[in-house]
Amino acid sequence: MIKMRFIYFFLFIISLILPLTVNAADEGAHAAEFLSHGVGARALGMGSAFVAIADDATATYWNPAGLTKVKKHSFSAMYSDTFSTGDGNWLSRGLVTYNFANYVYQIEGIGSLGLSWIRLGIDDIPRTTFKDTNGNGIHDFQDKNGNGIKEDGEPYIEKPIIAEHFSNTDNALLISYARQVHPIVAVGGNLKLLNQSILGNSGNGFGIDIGLIAEPYKGLRVGVMLLDATGTQIRWDTPDKPTFTRTRRLRFGTAYYFTVPRLGKGAIGVDLETNQADLEIGGGGGGVVPRIGAEYWLFNTVALRGGWNGHGLSAGAGLRVEVNTMSFFINYAFNTHTLGGSQRISVSGEF
Repeated sequence: MIKMRFIYFFLFIISLILPLTVNAADEGAHAAEFLSHGVGARALGMGSAFVAIADDATATYWNPAGLTKVKKHSFSAMYSDTFSTGDGNWLSRGLVTYNFANYVYQIEGIGSLGLSWIRLGIDDIPRTTFKDTNGNGIHDFQDKNGNGIKEDGEPYIEKPIIAEHFSNTDNALLISYARQVHPIVAVGGNLKLLNQSILGNSGNGFGIDIGLIAEPYKGLRVGVMLLDATGTQIRWDTPDKPTFTRTRRLRFGTAYYFTVPRLGKGAIGVDLETNQADLEIGGGGGGVVPRIGAEYWLFNTVALRGGWNGHGLSAGAGLRVEVNTMSFFINYAFNTHTLGGSQRISVSGEF
């Protein structure tokens, strides 16, 4: 009974936070959606069902409470080729680049600290304009009816040209902390610093995540995470200074670890995540997103993964390499999407 008090206390804190009113955004309600893409080819290959597993450096994103399970030094880096261009080349550059890198350090008697960087970018976007071919300062068009107003079917006479190329970038810096507060319970949190920019304008904001992982029985883990606990607002520097709000979401999951004697070990995870609309004040509710995934390590060297991320199938593989006291992992994941498949490659290590 005593062991469960920490879980009850955490859920009590969540119950206090959820009813807090978050002012509706001036514009929209799904800000910083790049934070929903997920990180780490291992977790993404398992259908993103990772909130209760979260036992590597990517726990800073999936559930910071899991940082207590990593070794003293851990790191992870990921390159993502998102939404393929359709040219048919394997590992070809997609329309969107999505990258992640982080480092985790355990301090004895204090807890686990993590620093993570996430970037989503659409680069080399052309901005077109017209070349004033006759030098009259006017974008001339073929005025067929002579009314002086450009209408459908009246093409420009001026030549269209590319004036410049620009990028649309989203960046997030996650500062994470976790601590084992009981032999079966760990808690953690993130401070998120956000920046978004496009065409000379930018927006900045910050948010907070809170996570918990409990292992009531050997091989069974339960994870809970409240994302954007106080509502993450991003304020832009445009003249009207709009504020976009990323509303709270709750992620809950369980995981079961199993072992096949002399062959290997694996894990099965199931997650449920509330849609943002569910937690918006006056929102219509959008249900929950279910995720399920599995991982199996053959001889603790080669991993096979698969899952369903709530929108499509995912699959992946991994390789583990031991060098003295250090372990290195190379992971690959592929996710289906209506806009085109997305590929992720990540490298991580611990020592």
